[in-house]
Amino acid sequence: MTFIDNSNFFNSIRCLQEDHYQDRVIDYNRLNKFVLNFLSKNSQYKNEILFHVRTYYYDGEYTDILINKIKKHISSIPSLPENQEEINKINLMLERTIKGIEAQKRQMGKMKSFYFFETRLKPLQYSKNQGIFQKGVDVQLAVDLVSNAYLNNYDVAVLFSGDIDLYESVKLVKSLGKQVIVFSHEKLMAQSMITLSDFYKDICRLEDGQLDEFSHIFERKEESSYKVV
Repeated sequence: MTFIDNSNFFNSIRCLQEDHYQDRVIDYNRLNKFVLNFLSKNSQYKNEILFHVRTYYYDGEYTDILINKIKKHISSIPSLPENQEEINKINLMLERTIKGIEAQKRQMGKMKSFYFFETRLKPLQYSKNQGIFQKGVDVQLAVDLVSNAYLNNYDVAVLFSGDIDLYESVKLVKSLGKQVIVFSHEKLMAQSMITLSDFYKDICRLEDGQLDEFSHIFERKEESSYKVV
């Protein structure tokens, strides 16, 4: 059973821009095949019959309520020259959020056609101090990870996240006799999570052929001119 914390996973793929000078788009529908192929080549599982039970996808959800909160914040700022930079910054955030709603709707529409694939969305939150942030996503993932272990729905949990907030859940799942495989970029992994997992793979250390199994390059950057924005 595969659990995807999309924020962590997406940022892991973005880190490849620095490490491999590649911009990649994730194909979530092919991720389960990559996992099966990867594990089948591991000595631990080479004599085992592996099959994919289900993939769970977790992310923050763009909503109209979020847009209204941003608009309310903009309207509360006095239209003074010294505030213009802040207003422009928040307006840019608002534009990106509106685009985010449409992009997410398209993505969720595609995911509805994926077999053995479930989406778990939690409304994105907004505050003047923090901007846009997720709330409850890691909790939902932890609940599903543990409850499915108790129900004996899987033997191996494949976790695309290095979030330290999942530490206790992973520890509990292992105490139930389940194995936990973690994929994440080393920059997004806590050392304690690496140690706790039964097997950890740094996404940066995957070969291009392995990355091609669940993603594709839409643009290659030249190292001489490449710059992370």
